[in-house]
Amino acid sequence: MKVYPGLLSLLFSVACSFQTCRTKHFKIFALSSTKNNIADFEYGEMRAVIETMEKERVPSRDLSVPDRALVEGYVRKVVSDRPSVIPLKDIARVLPKSKWRLGFSTEGATLGDLPKDAEVELEFFDEDKMDYILQFSKKTAGLNRLVAKSSYKVDSTPLNPGLVTFVYDQIVTDVFGLKNIGVGFFGLLKGKTNFIESIYMDNRFWIERGYSAEGSEYYNVYVRKFEPGSEPDDDTDDGSNRWQMGSTVDDQWD
Repeated sequence: MKVYPGLLSLLFSVACSFQTCRTKHFKIFALSSTKNNIADFEYGEMRAVIETMEKERVPSRDLSVPDRALVEGYVRKVVSDRPSVIPLKDIARVLPKSKWRLGFSTEGATLGDLPKDAEVELEFFDEDKMDYILQFSKKTAGLNRLVAKSSYKVDSTPLNPGLVTFVYDQIVTDVFGLKNIGVGFFGLLKGKTNFIESIYMDNRFWIERGYSAEGSEYYNVYVRKFEPGSEPDDDTDDGSNRWQMGSTVDDQWD
C-alpha cells in the first residue's frame, strides 16, 4: 500500500482487546496538509483509518468521540471536494458480482437497533438480484446471519444518478445450524423498500448519503470485499483507482 501524506498512526491499547472492551480508542497523529481540490490528503487519511478498522474488525460506533469526529471530517471533505471516480450514472455496471461491507458511518444510530456485533454486508449477483446481509460474530449465540434476498435497480438518469432501490423479497437466516428459516425482525420485513443514495464510488469505497429522522445529513462508507489475489494494485496506480468505464477524475472536469 502506498504511504500517503500524513498517514494516520492507529495504535490500539494493548490492555484492551476487542472482545473485552466496548470502545476502541485510536491514537491518531495527522500532519497538516496543503489544501487541494480533490481532497487527496483526506482520502488517504480516510482510507488508512477505515482499512485499519477493517483489519481489526472495529465498527465505527466503537471509536472514541474525537476519533469518530476526525474520520467524519475526512469523509465529508472527500464527498464535497472529490469527484466520484466511477460516474454515478455508471454504478449499475459496477455492482454485479461485487461485495461490500459497511465500514464507517457518520450517523451513530445507523446500527443502533442491531446487536453490537452485527455487520452489514451487500452482495450483488447480477443486474437485479442482491443480498442484504446482517453477519453476526460468535458472541451472538446460535445466530450466524440474517439475509434479505432482494431485487434491486439503479437509477442511471440525470434525475437521481446512482440511486439504488432494493426490495426485500425473502428473509432467511441461519439459527443453530438450521438455515433458511423465515424471520421478521431487525426491520427485515418482506416487501420493505430501501434506498442507497450514492454520492461517491471508486474501486474501494462506496459512499452513501442519507438523512436521519431529524433531517440531519449523514454518510455511510462501504468497503469493497475482494477475493484473495484480486485486490487493486496501488503500485501501478496513482491511488485513486481510475480504471472504470474509461473515465478518470480528470475526464470528469472536462
